[in-house]
Amino acid sequence: MKLLILLVSFSIFFCQNIITSWNYDKVGMYDIQKIKSYLMQEFHDKAFKMPYNIVWNNIRITNITLVDIETNLYDSYLNYNRNLFLLTPNKVTLFFNFNYSESTLGYNETATLELKIGTYKLKIFNDKTNQSVRFSSKMSSPMENYVVPGIKDKEFYAKLQDSLYSGFQLQSLLSRYIPEIIDEGLAKYYNEFYSKKKEFKIQTSEFFGKKSYSMRNNKFVYFCEDLIGKYKNGFCYYKGYSSDEGDKTDKTKVPIANERFAHNTDDLFNIFINKDLVNDILKDKPTLEFFKLNPKIYSQKTSNKKLSYDFNVASLSKYFSGLKQLNNNANFNCQIYIESIEFNRVSYRVKFNIDNNNFVIKVTSDLDMDISISKNVRINLCLKEMKAKTVEVVSDINNLKIEISNLEGLKNAIDNSFDSDYNKICLTDEGISLRDYFNKIKNAYIREEGIYLEGEHLYQ
Repeated sequence: MKLLILLVSFSIFFCQNIITSWNYDKVGMYDIQKIKSYLMQEFHDKAFKMPYNIVWNNIRITNITLVDIETNLYDSYLNYNRNLFLLTPNKVTLFFNFNYSESTLGYNETATLELKIGTYKLKIFNDKTNQSVRFSSKMSSPMENYVVPGIKDKEFYAKLQDSLYSGFQLQSLLSRYIPEIIDEGLAKYYNEFYSKKKEFKIQTSEFFGKKSYSMRNNKFVYFCEDLIGKYKNGFCYYKGYSSDEGDKTDKTKVPIANERFAHNTDDLFNIFINKDLVNDILKDKPTLEFFKLNPKIYSQKTSNKKLSYDFNVASLSKYFSGLKQLNNNANFNCQIYIESIEFNRVSYRVKFNIDNNNFVIKVTSDLDMDISISKNVRINLCLKEMKAKTVEVVSDINNLKIEISNLEGLKNAIDNSFDSDYNKICLTDEGISLRDYFNKIKNAYIREEGIYLEGEHLYQ
């Protein structure tokens, strides 16, 4: 039963919130790399002309065009608790071509402005209601950072420098216009970066019909954070999607109560998969219909475990009243229909077939499972144990009134019917590869809130 949960949920495990926990500085290093890649590739290739001209100090400056950019983001300040990056001082240099003219001196020339950004603040706003991110850049630079090489007339150079500085200030080119272009492009870059993440593909075991599933992790949800404020761990959030709609509940704080995850001191890369993601997809009617139409058969032929009962009416009479009119030696088998599934619980109907007679009980069981690791980066999920919590008769044999006479005994019989040693039910035959995330998975475990994986990051 537990594996059924995981089978279905893995088809969208990577379509909802996935949370990772890793070393604060390493998380920052990868974000700095992304920001640098955007500035040096996407933004670098997007040469554009400023929409304003500058007239100042009797100097006319036109055709101001951003043509190049240089970055040196090493040793930038990152604060994931406040979602603030300080790419300062002078970590970014913008290069502009422009024309200038001065009538009294007879100048009408083309020049290049090398503008070092003295202060660059990048603020990140995680919108956890709409599951989106907004960037807000603020740039400023003193007049001495407005450098125009090649002009020998020092007096004119000072006027030109003042004109550029004053014009940029007046037209808000550095404080608003350019930052807004960067912010829009950076958000698009992050979305495109995650959209290219590969799908996971698995094939289920024979028990689950040798079916193929894809698991996606290709939508950017929130920017990484430090919810604890200890500057030791960065928590990052991921969400693929099967549609544009879905659960938008803020689940970012769910794994924080787990000390191993939230206060990771072993430099391990951690992945948390929320149990709610499983519950969401298990509402999918086609999934349940598949198991309702293809019930599991349980009989003397399918059981190899030494049981506390025989497959006859005499054994059923230990747990049910109302069977006296039936032959004690008559054999029975069961058809099991799954009705609803949650992360740690399953409800199912058991139809007892006795010759031409039948009756039905409804059972709710708590579930437990094992996660195994193989070939360094593969995990598999196998049913370990199930414990019946509630049992009730929902359909009687015609003209007979069937009632439960020994509830605890019946629960024990149901629990002991599953043989996890002999009939090991696992999700796949080969396991699920996580090689795009881990170099080596060292540990995997389950808690009430979800599934945890620990190991060495792929690029660690």
